[in-house]
Amino acid sequence: MTAPRVLFVDHTAVLGGAELQLLEIVGHFRDRCHVALFADGPFRGRLEALGISVGVLAAGAGMLRVARDGSRAQSLAAAPAVARMAWRLAGLARRFDVIYPNSQKAAVVAMLAGRLARRPVVWHLHDILSAAHFGRLQRRTIVTLANFGARRVIVNSQSARDAFVACGGAASRVAVIMNGLQPATVDAAAPAPSALRQALGIAPGPLVGLFGRLTHWKGQHVLIEALAQLPDVQAVIVGDAIFGERAYAEELRRSAAALGVANRVHWLGFRDDVPALMRMVDLVLHTSVSPEPFGRVIVEAMLARRPVLATDHGGAVELLGAGHPHLVKPADATALAVAIGEALRQGTADLAALVEANHARAVALFSIDRMLSDIDHELAHVV
Repeated sequence: MTAPRVLFVDHTAVLGGAELQLLEIVGHFRDRCHVALFADGPFRGRLEALGISVGVLAAGAGMLRVARDGSRAQSLAAAPAVARMAWRLAGLARRFDVIYPNSQKAAVVAMLAGRLARRPVVWHLHDILSAAHFGRLQRRTIVTLANFGARRVIVNSQSARDAFVACGGAASRVAVIMNGLQPATVDAAAPAPSALRQALGIAPGPLVGLFGRLTHWKGQHVLIEALAQLPDVQAVIVGDAIFGERAYAEELRRSAAALGVANRVHWLGFRDDVPALMRMVDLVLHTSVSPEPFGRVIVEAMLARRPVLATDHGGAVELLGAGHPHLVKPADATALAVAIGEALRQGTADLAALVEANHARAVALFSIDRMLSDIDHELAHVV
């Protein structure tokens, strides 16, 4: 059977988790795909560096500003821009066999364009459709459109599937395909963990790491509060505010100063050397206060052979397994502080066994080849 030509669509050119995952996918379709972005930015450069055909269908600011929990008035105001984008995307889509939106805003436009161009749509949903992340209107709109205009909906965990179905999504159209990650290698020129710590001005002693964009639901504030109860522990926070969440980033710094932990928090911003930084810390944290559909950082840490402490909900439990010893109640700074202390005191032999078991689990369940094979299977049934 001839491989399908795929039009990938994403509303942003910022490198979030969904965009990093798409980078892993598009290379598989390199000579038979195009990526349409609704804005220009770093993501376009990363795609071009891979030799991927990419173009920008610039969306109006009003459309891109519609928030996940935006009002009815905001959504209605954006409707004309959405219709224009759907018409433009439909014209492009006629050159392809399937449209593959990679984000919620892209899916709204793509599902309308699919009807106009008479092309099947396979939506890769990277979110949990819950009240914690989306307003009621947004959930109702996207699920209605998906039931009407998406041939298949790919989700990256059972938690994401359950949330989609609970919102009224057609269960028969959903396929669970766990994300696949390539085991990252540390640059041969990268300094050793001890030298990297010294270069970053981090004193000796217990060190935990929190990796991900700065946003309230990722729970960086919970870690800041927990550090006030852990006087000997330092933390690196890797990531930046990328979707208009600068106020939260500033609030975190004020909180760290007020709690007297600012000298033990190292803000590293966005970094390209995450594998090296993970190997530098004693414990990788996942502190999301709302359930995540997957938790890419968790798998990255498993592949990097670092112990993980994660919140006990959403995709995190699926990734680590229900028997993982370091799961903690979300949004509870005291519980997090206690769990960090226990994890840092874990015996060397037990720690080594846990790390190796996690690594083997990640290699077995979250491989690139398995993910791409499953995606191929889904696309073969819609074209």
